Amino acid sequence: MRDSNEGNPSAIFEPSPDALAERLGGHLRTHRPVVAGGLVVLVGYLLMTALLIGLGLLITQVLVGGPVEAWDHNLNQWFVDQRTPTLNPVANIGSELGATFTIIGVAALACVILAIERHWRELGSIVAGLAVEASVSFTTSTLITRTRPKVPRLDAAQPTGSFPSGHTAAAIVLYVSLAIVITLLVRSTFLRAVAWLLAIALPIFVGSSRLYQGMHHPTDLIGSAVIAVGSLLFGLLACRTAVAVTGRRTDVADRTHPAPTEAKAVP
Repeated sequence: MRDSNEGNPSAIFEPSPDALAERLGGHLRTHRPVVAGGLVVLVGYLLMTALLIGLGLLITQVLVGGPVEAWDHNLNQWFVDQRTPTLNPVANIGSELGATFTIIGVAALACVILAIERHWRELGSIVAGLAVEASVSFTTSTLITRTRPKVPRLDAAQPTGSFPSGHTAAAIVLYVSLAIVITLLVRSTFLRAVAWLLAIALPIFVGSSRLYQGMHHPTDLIGSAVIAVGSLLFGLLACRTAVAVTGRRTDVADRTHPAPTEAKAVP
């Protein structure tokens, strides 16, 4: 991979003056950068989990029996009516693209490549975003015990609830994160366009496949989109905070141990 800018290709990870990341960096300056970033991930997990539990309760407790539930049911049945022996294996492929082992495998490969190239910020953004997504998805689906659609299912049900779709949320976070990284580090306009096309198409493929298989309600995917957007934002904030802490620690080190000045030659 090659840098796409003559300047700094990771400028997106630089905290803006007086912005939230810079202020957090000031408060967390006594911590190591990775610890500061981890604390942001933890806060992101807590805030996003609270938001998603609230959304889940709204869907499962307040909107029951109304037009939203009817829309869920009708769309679930529509996907069942579209099933064919040809489309069934296609949906299996779509589901696998968002499965845990696939997400971990693709993310691990990307992180190894980024580590070899020493693109630590890009690597950190992927890890941080997926950490928020996975933890929020698991906690929410465990606490919101929504039953899966009452249609014949084409995949094995997980022990957690239907809300949200972890496959879809993970696919959005991973593939969009990779598209951002490719945009920053690759010169080719064609490859950038392909990366963003896949970043849009693959999560849609995953989500529609999960609906086709009868594994999730349409409103589950809305929850997934909320998780994904929040995870991407908190992943970026975690990276910017870590960079801000690094800058603060470097400034302190420079003031504490100034570089020696060169001695003037004696004529």
